Amino acid sequence: MSSPYVHETAIVDAQVKLGAGARIWHFVHVCEGAEIGAGTSLGQNVFVAKGVRVGARVKVQNNVSLYEGVEIGDDVFLGPSCVFTNVFNPRAFVERKHEYRPTVVGQGASVGANATIICGNSIGEYAFVAANATVTKPVPAYALMVGTPARQTGWMCKCGEKLPKGPDAQCSACATRYRVTLNRCEPMTDQASANAVPLLDLEAQNLPLLPQYQAAFERVMRSGQFILGPEVESFEHKLAETFGFKHAIGVSSGTDALLLAFMALGIGPGDEVITTAFSFFATGGCVSRVGAKPVFVDIDPLSFNLDPELLAKAITGRTKAIVPVHLFGQGANMDAIRAVAEPRAIPVIEDAAQALGTTYRGSSVGTLGAFGCFSFFPSKNLGGFGDAGLLTTQRDDLAERARMLRAHGAKPKYFHKYVGGNFRLDALQAALLAVKLPLLQEITRARRENAAQYDRELAAAELKPELLTTPKCVEPGHVYNQYVIRSARRDGLKAALQS
Repeated sequence: MSSPYVHETAIVDAQVKLGAGARIWHFVHVCEGAEIGAGTSLGQNVFVAKGVRVGARVKVQNNVSLYEGVEIGDDVFLGPSCVFTNVFNPRAFVERKHEYRPTVVGQGASVGANATIICGNSIGEYAFVAANATVTKPVPAYALMVGTPARQTGWMCKCGEKLPKGPDAQCSACATRYRVTLNRCEPMTDQASANAVPLLDLEAQNLPLLPQYQAAFERVMRSGQFILGPEVESFEHKLAETFGFKHAIGVSSGTDALLLAFMALGIGPGDEVITTAFSFFATGGCVSRVGAKPVFVDIDPLSFNLDPELLAKAITGRTKAIVPVHLFGQGANMDAIRAVAEPRAIPVIEDAAQALGTTYRGSSVGTLGAFGCFSFFPSKNLGGFGDAGLLTTQRDDLAERARMLRAHGAKPKYFHKYVGGNFRLDALQAALLAVKLPLLQEITRARRENAAQYDRELAAAELKPELLTTPKCVEPGHVYNQYVIRSARRDGLKAALQS
């Protein structure tokens, strides 16, 4: 490839990296530390700020400005006069350099003439932003975005043709096949990849939010406050406001939320705790951790949740708590459970690890017992970046005790009223989760729509119950953390699906 070409009217500052064959045309200014990839062309009046990276074979048309925080991948097309910002709310008289929000344009993407990209919103690979569109949220790979604010109207092939609608779309121009879901489009390179459906695709969830996560990470790093502090308090406040919790207490995991609830209620050796026989190990395991005895009650076969009709028979003089589990995101029968527990003054602890956003007869789970215990494990509907959890209560006294126990039973610091533990939520987890929290309502709506589609199409197939039984939505507040089917021919069905 030939050497770079720089027009005599262009200004290229020191320490700029120009790739082989790069073309810098009339009145362009490329600032110090920028990098222009091989074969890339910068049209007239283009401005490239300090440290900006532009990939290889990029076509930047006339009058485009790339400010600090913008990164352009390989093979990108930027139409004439398209606009990138790097500050969300600029003022001429206020210094905002410490607030720059990164914007990443993925490989092969196209941005039309006069489009505006609001900072902090990534554009996925081979996405297409139409002329005059205004991008105000992250753009998935291969998405077609039009209008102000930009809305997705379809999917685009890598070759630049619009794909037909449907879950298995084939490009009319190049015949490439794509697998299309509600919020993702990806090419199918062979039959094996066409059949492979991941159980959990964290990349699809998290990569569109990468710029916001990076901004949150940088904010926490600059603050120097990594344990509890303002980020955790802000996240707790947002959760309480969103779901009606009087007290939201960020903790280190869903398991630790359960453990903290038992400790706050003084449950220990010699006590019994009634819970469901069908749950993740932590539910019963935390009972044993505090020295108490888990007493298991069977489930209702429709909801998979604790059967209230069996509850009273399991109560003894040693019963100190009842722990229903809102399994798979469906609320347990809290009215019936509380009708057994409250006359006996037995506290109810809701294991809501899979149920953030679940409602039971109009009320958020986590507000219906002495405590609610939630998890932000990555597989949950609001998934974090490691272990994190939440303890909720409507009682001031229990909240005060739980907050002390969360930090070794101390208040103030180094004055220990109780023997507690280290159950504190990291500031970084809180900051990252706060980025995703505003999207939870849309995530829940999409999960419910997906479940309803499964229900309709599997019902229409008229499969025999022994082959496949779909889950029953007993409570309309179900958030479908999982859509769990039953089959008397489980292994055969699994093998057939995998083949």
